[in-house]
Amino acid sequence: MSAHRTAGQRRALNQVWNGAGVYGFEPLFLSLNADGTPNLYLNTIVGCVRRWYGEEGPSGLFEAWAGDRRQNLLDDLAWLALESAAFQRELPHRPILANLRQEYAVGFFDREHILSRQEWMAKNQLSYTVQSARWKSVLGRRPPVMTPYEKRLSAALELGPLEEGEIFSTILDAFARFCLFDGKSRPPSALRLHLTGRWAGVMTRLMPTEIVHTDVASAGHGTGTDGGDGPRLDTRRARIRLKEDAAADRRYIASCFGPSLLPDRELAAAEQKLCTGVHLGCHLWYTAGVPTPEQAPNGEAKRLAQQAQLQQERNRAAFGADSVLYQNAIRRLTEQIQNCLQVHSQTEEENARYGRLNSPRVWRAAVLSDQRVFTREADASCPGFTVDLLLDASSSRMHCQETIAAQGYILSESLARCGVPVRVSGFCSLRGYTILRVLKGFQDNSRNVFRYFAAGWNRDGLVLRAAGELLEGTPERKRLLLLLTDAGPNDSHRIPPGGKYPFGHDYAGAPAVEDAAREVRALQKRGIRVGAVFMGPSLNAPAAGTIYGKSLAHIRSMDQLATATGSLIRAEFRELE
Repeated sequence: MSAHRTAGQRRALNQVWNGAGVYGFEPLFLSLNADGTPNLYLNTIVGCVRRWYGEEGPSGLFEAWAGDRRQNLLDDLAWLALESAAFQRELPHRPILANLRQEYAVGFFDREHILSRQEWMAKNQLSYTVQSARWKSVLGRRPPVMTPYEKRLSAALELGPLEEGEIFSTILDAFARFCLFDGKSRPPSALRLHLTGRWAGVMTRLMPTEIVHTDVASAGHGTGTDGGDGPRLDTRRARIRLKEDAAADRRYIASCFGPSLLPDRELAAAEQKLCTGVHLGCHLWYTAGVPTPEQAPNGEAKRLAQQAQLQQERNRAAFGADSVLYQNAIRRLTEQIQNCLQVHSQTEEENARYGRLNSPRVWRAAVLSDQRVFTREADASCPGFTVDLLLDASSSRMHCQETIAAQGYILSESLARCGVPVRVSGFCSLRGYTILRVLKGFQDNSRNVFRYFAAGWNRDGLVLRAAGELLEGTPERKRLLLLLTDAGPNDSHRIPPGGKYPFGHDYAGAPAVEDAAREVRALQKRGIRVGAVFMGPSLNAPAAGTIYGKSLAHIRSMDQLATATGSLIRAEFRELE
């Protein structure tokens, strides 16, 4: 079950099993530190929860609010409650747990000083405050400054050594009492309050506040992070869109992602053609890379370039660490594609010095001394199509950048070894710009895919339109568009008022999924095959099915990539015939 996990994940799994005293089960959670090493204390606690409270109870608890707008917050708070109860039940049997708990508390506050900006952005203020109170209490320190609400909640999560029959109802009762969860899962609400300046600062101190992504480009760190040196997030800017003019936004995008591949006139024509309907007011940016730190025009762009460069090094290092697994995947996928090509690809004839006599060319031997008067089949098959591979490069993929880069490389290299022209691009959106960044052109080396990094949002419907426009430039009649995605379109630029949405709507949830699905169908009507490899949360699986239909491969781990993608590519090749 864990043969193809990373070394850190395998160690974490063993720690969970050791804490549970039971081996071979798949745990609810694994805890890894920022550098990819396992967290011994938290993994032991996960195992202790299994030991004292079984499997079905904890699973049912977390399933109760799956998909709720506060799911991440509820997960954090539930684990705090479970940690308190499991620790006290396990301590008499495992005294060393007290030392491990102390070490974890020290590490919790040490990590405050090395958190990257993305990690600060992802934090929920209520969750962080209550956790801080817990670990300061463990260390005997004074608690943080808290509102009365936070103090009562923190005390309610300090559970004693409860029995299996009472712990889950106790947690649910506490959540209901503090108006966090009443037993009914609610999807994210479209209603938000956007506050600026002093009021935003005041409200973050008085109310439970969730810090979310801003429209500032910053490449996140994947599993190999050792911290970032970017500035700390100013909570007063959370969800605030600065009133910058169009020219300033354009300069900002160019400084962070590099110049546009299209001249201004062609780019303007593409925007006029594609940025319509639910994408009215949006912009496009086709580019081939990020400026180097030396070329970056300002401090923000320089930080992004440095982070992107660091992520590229991590992508390469992670691939090298598991090169045996990845090379085996390339070999298996290449074989599958070659077998498919032998059946479905066209073969071309060429003039040769031997083969079947081509009578109309016989005169060339005498007159021109050209001995190629025979015809034979070319040695290499001609696929007659191109493949464009799109990698979701939004911030939702920050936690698995090395994995996505490896997937992109495996697919690109396997297709290239079979003689199939393949181009690889990453996509994200920022400040209303949908950015399509070409990592590897048709003639480039597949190792260029390791330039991948994640930042920003993702407006899947518009990127599908933009990719379709890019495909118009390929001379081949047959084209395959393949995406690596978590099927979670989400953009900071709202759907403008009009049509189905008279008051506008966030580009997220069902409207965004419906838009992406429409664009897939539109591309298919133009003869462009569209498929997707889905590796994301199970909650997004229905959305993936809605968008891509049967042209979809689900994978949960890297060892499934070759088989699942091979089947998908074979199916799409048959449709291209």
